[in-house]
Amino acid sequence: MKPDNRFAVGPVRRSTIDQLTNWSEEDAEPYSNGGWWWAGNWLLDGFTRPHGITTQDTREGSFGLQFYGGGRVRWTFADGNLQAPLGKVWAVERWPAKETPSLLDGKWHRIACVRRWRDPDGATLELWVDGQIVASTAIPTRVDMRKYWDKLPHPENPKAVGGWSIGSEVMTAWNYYFTQYEDYKGLVDEMEFWDRARSDEELSDWCRLTAERPAGLLAHFTFDEAAGEIIRDRIEPSYILQFHRLQDGSWSNEDARCPTT
Repeated sequence: MKPDNRFAVGPVRRSTIDQLTNWSEEDAEPYSNGGWWWAGNWLLDGFTRPHGITTQDTREGSFGLQFYGGGRVRWTFADGNLQAPLGKVWAVERWPAKETPSLLDGKWHRIACVRRWRDPDGATLELWVDGQIVASTAIPTRVDMRKYWDKLPHPENPKAVGGWSIGSEVMTAWNYYFTQYEDYKGLVDEMEFWDRARSDEELSDWCRLTAERPAGLLAHFTFDEAAGEIIRDRIEPSYILQFHRLQDGSWSNEDARCPTT
């Protein structure tokens, strides 16, 4: 991904015009209050709302990526209805945010989110940026996420909420709530889904993929269509991503490039 650094860093209140014009400067301590996870700009919103949209309701099956603290990235995850702290999701992020570099440097960056199982139970959630691990969070138990993810949306979600959304909150993308606001400002290229936790060596080499299909790669979206409303998986073309409310300028001729050093 390549966040657009022409936009300012500043205050961002949820469901205001600031979400269109600013990158969030907020850096709330994880679990410090029920809404700590709201403060940021959505890149990928896979939050579920099977029993309601308040902060007291479960978020089981959720997966989200946000920019916060002036261009840093956080991963939020709900592995079933666990005993997660305030906010109902686990946080994988550096706090304070200034302890890790901002991604608003005009360059392409590769983000990897890994759930690495531990024996006999539990898991470690890892956040990697450009081949380096920047944060990790240990969780006490683990759930088979296929019961939530094999068929999106969450089986108990209101149908109007949709599935996962890149670039905005789910409820915005699906015209359910806050329909005039989008959060992410920048480019996205190359998205992969894996059925295993990749090794440190694999994650460190962020240019590893070739034309062949590595073991464990389930889907690989390259965003090479350059036109239209559909993005297809190069492995299984029946898997698609679909644009909503496509506009002039939604496509770019720029491709992600591996670092030269």
